[in-house]
Amino acid sequence: MARKSILTRLNKVFISITILVILIASIFAYTSQKMHITSDAILHADLPLELAVESMNTSLQAMQTNAALYLLGYEDQKIQYQQNFNALQNIQQQITEKNLLTSTEQIATFNRIHHLSNTLNQQYLTLIFNAYRPADENTAKSIAANLLINTATPLEKIIRMRANDEIKGSQENSDEDELRYDDIPAIQYYLQMVDEAGDMQSAFARYLLNDQYAKQEFDDNAANFLQWLKLLEPLEQDEDEIKDIIYIKQLFQQLVNDGHRLFQLYNPQILASATDAFHNMKSNQIVEIEQQMAVLIKTTSNQVIRQLEDLKDTNMNSIILLAIFAAITIILLISLSFYAKKTIYLPIANLAQSVNALRVGERNIQFKHNDDELGDVFANVAKFQHDLRQLDVLQQNKTVYKRQLELERDKLQQAIEHLTQAQKKLINSEKMASLGALVAGIAHEINTPIGIAVTISSTFDSRVREFVNQAKTGLLNLSDLEVFEQESLEGLSIMQRALDRAAELIHSFKQVAIDQSSEKRREFLLDEMLDEVFNTLKHQIKRSPYNITIDCPPDILLNSFPGPFGQVITNLFNNAILHGFNGADTGEINVKVTHEENSKVKIKFSDNGVGIPIANIDKIFDPFFTTKLGQGGSGLGMNIVYNIVNTILGGDISVHSRNGTTFTITIPIVAPKELPHKESE
Repeated sequence: MARKSILTRLNKVFISITILVILIASIFAYTSQKMHITSDAILHADLPLELAVESMNTSLQAMQTNAALYLLGYEDQKIQYQQNFNALQNIQQQITEKNLLTSTEQIATFNRIHHLSNTLNQQYLTLIFNAYRPADENTAKSIAANLLINTATPLEKIIRMRANDEIKGSQENSDEDELRYDDIPAIQYYLQMVDEAGDMQSAFARYLLNDQYAKQEFDDNAANFLQWLKLLEPLEQDEDEIKDIIYIKQLFQQLVNDGHRLFQLYNPQILASATDAFHNMKSNQIVEIEQQMAVLIKTTSNQVIRQLEDLKDTNMNSIILLAIFAAITIILLISLSFYAKKTIYLPIANLAQSVNALRVGERNIQFKHNDDELGDVFANVAKFQHDLRQLDVLQQNKTVYKRQLELERDKLQQAIEHLTQAQKKLINSEKMASLGALVAGIAHEINTPIGIAVTISSTFDSRVREFVNQAKTGLLNLSDLEVFEQESLEGLSIMQRALDRAAELIHSFKQVAIDQSSEKRREFLLDEMLDEVFNTLKHQIKRSPYNITIDCPPDILLNSFPGPFGQVITNLFNNAILHGFNGADTGEINVKVTHEENSKVKIKFSDNGVGIPIANIDKIFDPFFTTKLGQGGSGLGMNIVYNIVNTILGGDISVHSRNGTTFTITIPIVAPKELPHKESE
């Protein structure tokens, strides 16, 4: 029996659908051709004409805007106007050259628009652009402003000054004749001149506002000013008064000359006439041009509507044919769907179920299918089932090996836990050893002052007994009393110093011991804390040639954990003595504290010992790392320092070794709120 290929059966259906698609495409081609003919007419005649008319309207509106802005004083609008008018003419020329006018009605309307636009242009040029010049108006305004600032105002000021001088002189003058025939007339003439000068300034302003009587009033005010000036001149005989009169004449003459130059240069009536002409053209010629443009657009729109209606009929017929072919296509697609479901989908679904059964562990599935492409897939899946059986055997072996590895892992985990506990015990031992060394050192230090105090007290006891016996037997004399007094005072002074030293050591030990054992948070001055710690450590170098220098500002108040902080300083000190100096003849330990930004404190703990080798510098904070194993070093001191600084004090620590070793510690003034949680030992 011949093999039935799924592809061959599907190709027959696809060929049928392709024939239907070709028929549908033919209908689309016919409709597209019809639309092309119609759209060509619209795009190459009707639409370009309509766009051209809109462009003409835009140019016309721009011409109006140019004329309006020109009347507002923008002289460059004259050039813009000419450019817009040239654009209007170019559009009209393109309409004629491209034969966009397809009817006699359109041609007549277009000719009317062309004639009206040329007439409008002539009127714009004659009545506005050639009649009125904004530059003359700007020059006139500049002259008026200059007259006001440099001529009129100084003139009025000097006249008022002279009037005030005359008023002041009249108040001080006791000569009635001079007062009646000189001072009072002069005051009157000055005040009249001030009024006339002010009226001349007012005439300037009203002339610029197109007051037709302002020019004559300016001349009349100037004549009146000269009249008052002539009456005033015989009365002003003083040298200063004569100089001021000459200056007044100069300013007045300058005011008159510039005023007449302004009147000759600028006539505000021209602007009013040009503005009236603009409004008249806007109401008449421009309205008529816009109406003609509307008529031209309407004729074009009517042609477009007729062409679109014809296209609508063609489109309706195409829709009917497309509906018929679409129904046939749907029937074919439904048939194809049923066929695909029977020959493709259901077998693939069975295949998916079989694959899912393989995934969950089924290994005895029977695969059956026709002799086609999917049959080949089923055969390959059957082979895959065989491979999975072999893989299951390997998986079982893997499970056995995994269990063995888990047992080994548990053993290693227990070993790690034992090591962690051992490390904690060593760290606690290190802390207790440090505290024990502190107790031993303080005891040794206190022994000396206490011994001195005991010796002095026993000596003082025997001396008092001897003194009392001398007093009772009557053998006491004045010299014995003086000797007893001197010896008593000296003994008491020595005993007091010894007891003070013992009290100081006990106080330092007490505070340091409490801090190191309790790890409580409190506020403390950093310099006092450093002094207390080093007081408990100095006994270690009492008979050694080592010096300690502390440079700490006295005003640094920390809110932190003094116990852990003291342990850090103690471990750094011990590290310097044991590893840094290594029994050297001399040594220097320097502690320098600085106040940093962001509320932090930097502490540099330096020694001039042998330093740290480069190979060991990165291991210095590792637990159990020491170069003195078996010689007094446990390898935990610097690890404890690192953990305290980074976890409890909330800071960081770094080390640098060159000509000695420097540990740099940066901690916040206010430590973190909570100590890290301690695990139960």
